[in-house]
Amino acid sequence: MRMTTGRRAVQGMGVVLGLFGVTGIGMTHILFPGLHCYACPWAITVCPVGLVQNLVIFGTVPFFWVGAMIVYGVVAARGFCGWFCPFGTLNDLLSFRRARIRSSLSYGKFLILLGTLVGAWALTDTIFCKLCPAASLEASLPYLFLGVAKVNGPFLIHMATLGATLLGMVLIARFWCRYLCPMGAILALFNRVSLLHLEWNRTECTGCETCVDACPMGIDPRQEHDGHNCIKCGACTESCVPDSLKLRCGPRKAK
Repeated sequence: MRMTTGRRAVQGMGVVLGLFGVTGIGMTHILFPGLHCYACPWAITVCPVGLVQNLVIFGTVPFFWVGAMIVYGVVAARGFCGWFCPFGTLNDLLSFRRARIRSSLSYGKFLILLGTLVGAWALTDTIFCKLCPAASLEASLPYLFLGVAKVNGPFLIHMATLGATLLGMVLIARFWCRYLCPMGAILALFNRVSLLHLEWNRTECTGCETCVDACPMGIDPRQEHDGHNCIKCGACTESCVPDSLKLRCGPRKAK
């Protein structure tokens, strides 16, 4: 329970940072380590997926973007999905139904990332932003209530993608994080090298598989803790009776 409480507190910090512009602080040049729309009226940070599209459109070499992604990747990789991302937090809150992950479909997030980059280059437009459910929730709806946006074609498209995503979240725990999130795909590239990592003591494991049942991503944490689907949330470590799984932050032990 202590880890769950701590994770909820950190997730709350992620939401607060995402909406910190409500205090009157303006936009910064900080890249947000998760999926958070920079078009949100209260955003002070930049969405990495939105920014990289603009860099592709204008043909700018993304030194700052690449550097920031490497830092985030080395520090926690997909741990940001499990501990900090506001849209990941929404996934958590709607995770009523656990299900084993369909491994082949989980590569969809990499296809979404590739399509996002190719679409920005080919169409010179931020296509993903026009479909992103996080943008639907954090920008389209607030601007509608503020009287700035109108119910038109683009707004209805956003509502359709948001509705479909929310339904997916209810039916399958962490649906968006598992199968579709391009930001998760970026961070997943660093999952095997990040300082935040799971360690499994094979000799202490009893094979009870309570960790498998507890995992919101539907993976076997013993075998897939370094794979691209592990969000390092620590749910498996809390359920592990023999304490053979541990979430650590620091240099990895040599195997």
